[in-house]
Amino acid sequence: MKIGVRPGPLHLNRDFNALAQWLGENDFDSLDLTAPDANQKKALDEAGLVPGSFDCPSLGGLLTEDEGARTEAAASLKEELSQAAALGLKTFFACFVPVDRTAPRAKTFEIWKTVAPEIVEHCESLGINLAMEPWPGPAPEYPTLGTTPEQWRAMFAVVPANALGLCYDPSHMARLGIDYLRVLREFGDRVHHVHAKDTAFDDEVLYLTGQMPLSFSAPAFKCSEGWWRYCIPGYGVVDWRSIVTDLLALGRDPVFSIELEDGVYMDDEDGNRCGLLASLDYLRSVSR
Repeated sequence: MKIGVRPGPLHLNRDFNALAQWLGENDFDSLDLTAPDANQKKALDEAGLVPGSFDCPSLGGLLTEDEGARTEAAASLKEELSQAAALGLKTFFACFVPVDRTAPRAKTFEIWKTVAPEIVEHCESLGINLAMEPWPGPAPEYPTLGTTPEQWRAMFAVVPANALGLCYDPSHMARLGIDYLRVLREFGDRVHHVHAKDTAFDDEVLYLTGQMPLSFSAPAFKCSEGWWRYCIPGYGVVDWRSIVTDLLALGRDPVFSIELEDGVYMDDEDGNRCGLLASLDYLRSVSR
């Protein structure tokens, strides 16, 4: 089991090369790339790390009603994917957020159907897997497509190719009330990447507000709605040992990328290091 890091939330990501070096020195295996960037790939090679997933900047303009803009974004995205393949990258991280975040998800799905087949076909031709992130997006719309079993069933019916799959992140499923272990039973063969992030619930806030945001104050931590917050693996409700066991039973061995969105560890570089090392220790303990 390879354990890595998603750099996006980190203060340490201000210097990608230094982050890669520190991870290599501290027994991490992998680092995700923020783009199909040759310099970032070189930094990983020099640090003795393998690439996890990679982002593509053009994805953000793909789901739009503007047909011309959509065509242009698709062409740019395919170019970026070809660049990624030339670097030997294999896992494309995709968060399908529409340009119009107020659009109903059913409407976004109709747009997605017009562009997804060609993108996935291009991925497949390059030996790249597309891993959908199940982050639902911001309240109150929760506009992201590809976040629930209802949506995955519809999307895989349109694009059955196994190259279209999941960036399995149980923290999102836990806070949405989705059975994340049942997800593995139904969709485990499509798990191409894992985000190692957990969710903790605050019973007192849940009693005071239910599953609604606080009315008179802000949540105590970042990446939270008060009654729930993201946390490092092992400090929330997720059963990581079962996840590791179930994936191994399916013959899946994706990279587990720690996504440090725990407000306890997010504010500075020292906190980042502490949270990453604690996460690494915990994940090593459940993978043996």
